[in-house]
Amino acid sequence: MPSPEPDGRIRVLVVDDHPIWRHGAARDLAEAGYEVVGTAGDGAQALRVAAATRPQVVLLDLHLPDLSGAEVTRQLLAASPSVRVLMLSASGERQDVLDAVTAGASGYLIKSAQLAELVAAVRATAAGEAVFTPGLAGLVLGEYRR
Repeated sequence: MPSPEPDGRIRVLVVDDHPIWRHGAARDLAEAGYEVVGTAGDGAQALRVAAATRPQVVLLDLHLPDLSGAEVTRQLLAASPSVRVLMLSASGERQDVLDAVTAGASGYLIKSAQLAELVAAVRATAAGEAVFTPGLAGLVLGEYRR
């Protein structure tokens, strides 16, 4: 896994095609003590920035204009298997969640999550924990039990 900053801060890349949301999440995570190593507005840019900055966690929107978040996840993990992806989406649809997890995402949060939940989820994701918006964990477990 890419190592944290010398001061112990977790390195995060924020990817979302909506500039206000992208910059807001980056600002909020930086204020919470994370090292935001970059931001990206589409999948291709996310892959380039991740290769250059080696984040520990990629906070990734599911729906991007060029590539799906699931495809970006697959490519990120192929290039750097130790990176952790925390998917973030307005969608809580079963297939969207399963696509993200199948691609290798470590977790999935709905964009309506509170800031404290997001901050905690990024930390837990960096530590290797699976993080899901309440209700979605049961969906994933139920699917894999079948």
